[in-house]
Amino acid sequence: MKVVIVTVLMSSIEAQEISKLRGDGHEVIVGEVGRAYTETELIELTRDADVLVAASREKVSRKVLESAERLRLVVAPFIGIDHIEVDAATDLGILVANSPARENIVGVAEATIGLILTLLKRMKRNEARLRGGGWRDVQDQGNLLSGKTVGIVGLGRIGSQVARRLATWEVTLLSNDPYIAPEYANGLNAPLTDLPTLLKASDIVTLHVVLTDETRNLIGEREIRMMKPNSYLINTARGGVVVESALAQAIQEGRLAGAALDVFEQEPLPANSLLRALDPDRVILTPHNIGLSDAARRGCWALAIQNIRQALRGEMPEPTKNPEASSPWRERLRKLGA
Repeated sequence: MKVVIVTVLMSSIEAQEISKLRGDGHEVIVGEVGRAYTETELIELTRDADVLVAASREKVSRKVLESAERLRLVVAPFIGIDHIEVDAATDLGILVANSPARENIVGVAEATIGLILTLLKRMKRNEARLRGGGWRDVQDQGNLLSGKTVGIVGLGRIGSQVARRLATWEVTLLSNDPYIAPEYANGLNAPLTDLPTLLKASDIVTLHVVLTDETRNLIGEREIRMMKPNSYLINTARGGVVVESALAQAIQEGRLAGAALDVFEQEPLPANSLLRALDPDRVILTPHNIGLSDAARRGCWALAIQNIRQALRGEMPEPTKNPEASSPWRERLRKLGA
């Protein structure tokens, strides 16, 4: 019997998936709902764990990993793994895997296009006018997406799905991704270009990169000043990719038409965040859930359970994010007698 620690907020869907591990004979310990564990608390919680399923609010640090002597796998039941010190896990022979279910990828791509349209069509402004007892006004009319240039920063799983969905919308697509082959981008009709060129040419810039040292603060004051004053920024990737203070100032000063953000530098978004004070007609803020659905949740958790089962059988899960840890991982298993 192995011990699986789960710190993620549980729904009935997640509980159903987790029950499969209990059916396999493993002990599953679920953390307190809605609680964010400190490093010290997480160390105590995971001391005897074989697997840790970690919520994004938990920072899985080197100290946590070093203290969990039996740990063989850390799983994120979603796409992002920036809350886990992957280099430390690799050094210790611990695998890190995410759960990029197609339903989640498609959900975020669909939501991205929905956010673009909501901004362009001024839906929030027009609904507010109507609910306030008014009627249509010429100053509240929207704009066409057709004929616009959409710049996609990050042409991976989600960015590619955004490109595919916009293929018939009569838009010009540009992309920026140093890890994508030009042939692949051209096949999506989203040719690669450098970031400054994309920012200067695009009417809408949408971000779909993972958060790394390379992408942290990717869009700051300098980059925002490259964008058109009537352009929009969409971020459904990770909050740390955008310098929020620079974005807020640009919108306040009219140097950017607006933005839609589903992710933030600090989550939950603090009550005193500058973003909360921005014109709600021009800025959409959603609580890091815009792509979620029952289908996405079920898909991510089914993949997370698959990852756990593989690791507990001594197999590397397919979505392992540190495959270079393979040799130290197998040595760790040998020492554990697994």
